[in-house]
Amino acid sequence: MRVSRIKIPIYFGKLVIIQTDDWKLLCKRFKLNPTIDQHEAFVLTQRDQIIVVFREGEICPSIIAHEAVHIVNEIFLSCSVQLDLNNDEPQAYLTGWVVKQIHKFLKS
Repeated sequence: MRVSRIKIPIYFGKLVIIQTDDWKLLCKRFKLNPTIDQHEAFVLTQRDQIIVVFREGEICPSIIAHEAVHIVNEIFLSCSVQLDLNNDEPQAYLTGWVVKQIHKFLKS
């Protein structure tokens, strides 16, 4: 199991990125439903951490983009930030930052 913890800029908390093939240990550690192993990736929130988990192996860009949307929405919800379709720069900045962090982690 590989893990990276990164402080989220501007907002709060930490982004935790995990890549693992041991889904049983993951379910035990985070008290998750064992059926979660049917997913390629997922996002969960615990305290001040937003955790994204990926299966071992190659992760396609569409899965990274999909999970990045969930992460950004979780950050905005936790900070009571309203999405603004007329001024989406904060959302675009944060989405780019999340994708970059995930990409760096998966590439290392």
